[in-house]
Amino acid sequence: MTTNNRDLFNSFGKLMQNRAFLMAVAHQHHFDGRGSERNGRGQVRLLQLLVDSPAGLTNAEIAEILDIRPSSVSATLSRLEDAGLIVREPSSRDKRVVIVRLSEKGQKMASHRDQGVADLADQLFGNLSDDEQAELQRLLDKVSVNAADLDVQDLMHFGHGHDWSQHPGWGRGRGWF
Repeated sequence: MTTNNRDLFNSFGKLMQNRAFLMAVAHQHHFDGRGSERNGRGQVRLLQLLVDSPAGLTNAEIAEILDIRPSSVSATLSRLEDAGLIVREPSSRDKRVVIVRLSEKGQKMASHRDQGVADLADQLFGNLSDDEQAELQRLLDKVSVNAADLDVQDLMHFGHGHDWSQHPGWGRGRGWF
């Protein structure tokens, strides 16, 4: 590892230790649907789906898009309805069908959240010029390509073959992570 690579790695590490930054990124990641398949299915993902579908969706459409059981959709919708974040209305075309939409409270929450993300982004990147922001985006995209190729199994075996006898548990099996 070159000194520059180590310094960059350490800089990313410091950024990832900033709790507010990490929580904001994780929340944004899951709210906009780029979270893992499992983590992107909850109430927050369903709310984002409704933000993206202002005309509303049926239970069946929600179940299909999120790839979850209809019973799970119903249970999640009940919790969101109890919180006042959604409304269920009969379809104007077919009274047997119920359309789910964000309530006014749900729309305000989504708008407030979007403003919070915008404020955070302005705080983080506001001191960069447009050219610097474009360059940072280009570089992060390039690093992301490399990160996508990382294999966590390889990382879990990092340190094998070294004499770690002075540090029991270090570098062996799951000791690193």
